Amino acid sequence: MRGGGLYWVVAAGSAPTDLLGAGVLSTAAALQDAVLVTLGRGAEPMLSLLADDQGPARLRLFQRSHHGMQQALRGLPADLPRVASAATGLSLVQFPVAALDGWDDTRLARWCERLQRWAGQTGQIVLLLCHGEVATLAPRLLPLNRACAGVAQLHPHRGALQLLLHYWSNSHGVVAQRSFGVLQEGTGLRHVAEADTGGEAASLASGSDRDVFLAQAEVLEGAPPLSAAWRLYEGWAGLLPAALQAREATVVLAINENAQVDALARLLHRLRRERGTALKLVVRELQPCLRYADERLLMQCGCSLVVPADTPLPRLLTLLETVQRQRWQGQLADDPEPLIRAHRPPSLSGLVNAARFRQIAAERIDQDGSAVESAVLALQPVAGLRAEQTLQQLRIRRQGDLACVYRGQVRLFLFGCRRDAVEQALGNLFRLPWRELFDGYQRLAEYDIAAMNPSGSDPDVELLPEAPVALPAVAPVREAPAVVAPKPLRLGDTA
Repeated sequence: MRGGGLYWVVAAGSAPTDLLGAGVLSTAAALQDAVLVTLGRGAEPMLSLLADDQGPARLRLFQRSHHGMQQALRGLPADLPRVASAATGLSLVQFPVAALDGWDDTRLARWCERLQRWAGQTGQIVLLLCHGEVATLAPRLLPLNRACAGVAQLHPHRGALQLLLHYWSNSHGVVAQRSFGVLQEGTGLRHVAEADTGGEAASLASGSDRDVFLAQAEVLEGAPPLSAAWRLYEGWAGLLPAALQAREATVVLAINENAQVDALARLLHRLRRERGTALKLVVRELQPCLRYADERLLMQCGCSLVVPADTPLPRLLTLLETVQRQRWQGQLADDPEPLIRAHRPPSLSGLVNAARFRQIAAERIDQDGSAVESAVLALQPVAGLRAEQTLQQLRIRRQGDLACVYRGQVRLFLFGCRRDAVEQALGNLFRLPWRELFDGYQRLAEYDIAAMNPSGSDPDVELLPEAPVALPAVAPVREAPAVVAPKPLRLGDTA
């Protein structure tokens, strides 16, 4: 970064911004003074990644809780000049994207222009690290290239991280639409050279087996080999020796029950580690058994393609054509076991007290890019219903899904639930239509979960059991009147 520039880096979670911020500070030993501002969370997660002898000579810290972060962010162009000194060379600001709620494009542009003007006058660097649901933020920043020296995005990509530079200006010039593989190494981030991403030399000659298909016999549904290029084997054990000799062949494995996921992930990881990125690894479901978290685990362990159950055989052959001549682009972990543990649901499920809910949700909601996406929701009951009454309609069947009552709301933790599947999940969880029970739902971020104070909750919360309630028959917290469907009333009628 060059002095006098305003830079943005946006990321899906706070953990990558902590790593990136700590990396910037660690290389700023030549600076006499720097400012670190954290909104919505403390600075400890970032500073704990720094060694005692790293960082600028003086680092001044300013933080604001999530209650006042929007006001603090609005006032940043006026506050930074007051807290910075003539010796300040870097101002680093970390905040969630929720702090920008309600900002239109005009307001965002004017705010950036004020920060850029001050950075240019003082010759210092201003780096904004924004985290959260940032998918729509980066496109809004692209037109601000006159006010911003650089805009980048740090996002998970097939088990690793990828730094995408939308545009970036420094003393060496300007680059745009460049991407770099990034690997977490210890407490920092390291750029992954192209030669490191494949586990093999970049100049590896093309293998002679690129058109060969090695498959379990079950994959072809009892059909004989389709051509001389197809070789069929019985089970994983029969297929493995041939796969360990392949270089660019297509290896098709079958799975028919969820209990096989962990073993299949280890097998895929071994093949990818030992045979490199040119091998095509395809998994076909014989029975519907893979959840979203399971598919993501297999992809991060080296799988090139997952074919869903009930896919007709001709369609399977078409899908296999799409992976030909392709190399796996992910970053393979050294050990698959941490990935497998991260993709397993919590050991509890059902109704728990608020303290236990907060503990489990906080551990799972802010994982790094290799973790599975989960949802934490707050649901407000409609007028006339208490949260305890709505729990009588709750049916939790999946391992790892949790519920609690907190300050008159029902709070849910849904493991492995993507953003586009939340409403479908709510429809499966409640016997009655969930929109008849609640006014709506709110997605909670990590700072919302951290702000939960079980000791200040409703008294009823403390009556909830420490152990999960046996489900799907959720026992009520205490006797409550049955939910009565509303009766239509026409104007002129009497109640």
